[in-house]
Amino acid sequence: MKIDGSVAFVTGANRGLGEQFVKALFEAGAAKVYAGARDPAKVTVPGAVPVAVDITDHESVRAASRAFAPVLGRNGGGALVNVLSVLSWVSIPVSAGYAAAKSAEWSVTNALRVALAEQGTQVTALHVGYLATEMAAMVSGPKADPGDVARAALAGVEAGLHEVLADEVSKQVQAALPGGPGELYPQLYGGQSLV
Repeated sequence: MKIDGSVAFVTGANRGLGEQFVKALFEAGAAKVYAGARDPAKVTVPGAVPVAVDITDHESVRAASRAFAPVLGRNGGGALVNVLSVLSWVSIPVSAGYAAAKSAEWSVTNALRVALAEQGTQVTALHVGYLATEMAAMVSGPKADPGDVARAALAGVEAGLHEVLADEVSKQVQAALPGGPGELYPQLYGGQSLV
C-alpha cells in the first residue's frame, strides 16, 4: 500500500510514537491524517485533524474500529498497524501484566490479519523494544527513536510486510524465537493453515 495520497487515522497522536506517526505520514505524502487523542486539543501537528478517542476505554476503541474497518473494506482495503512490543514474545517479571496484554494484542493482530485479508486490508504488527519517550523515561538501556520507528513502520506497510521489527532489540528477540510468524501462520505466505 502506498502512503502518498492516503488518508490515515492514528491513535495516541498527541505525544510519543503516535505524534511521530502523524508527522511521518505527512512526510510520506498522506493527504489527510486524523489524529486521535483523549484530549484532541493536545494534538499539535500542523494539518492533523484532531479526533476524540480514548484507547483505554473499550467502548471508544470499539466505536472507532466499527467506524474505520468498513471504510477500508468499501475502498478495496488499506492498512492497519498495531503497535506491539518485544514483550509480545517474551516477558520479564516487572512487566508481566504489560507482556500479557501485548501477547494478547499480537494474537488479535494475527487474527485480524487473516480476517481482513479477504477485503484487501493489510494488517502489520510493529514490534519494538523501548522507545525514547515519556513512557520509558525511567528505563535504562537502548531506546529507539520514535520518529525512526514510525518511518520503519510506514516503509513496512509500503513493502507489504506482516511484521515490522523496528529496532535491534526486536530483531534479536524475534531471532531467538523458534520459527517466527511464517511458521505460525503459513497461510499468509502461500501455505496451509496449521489450525
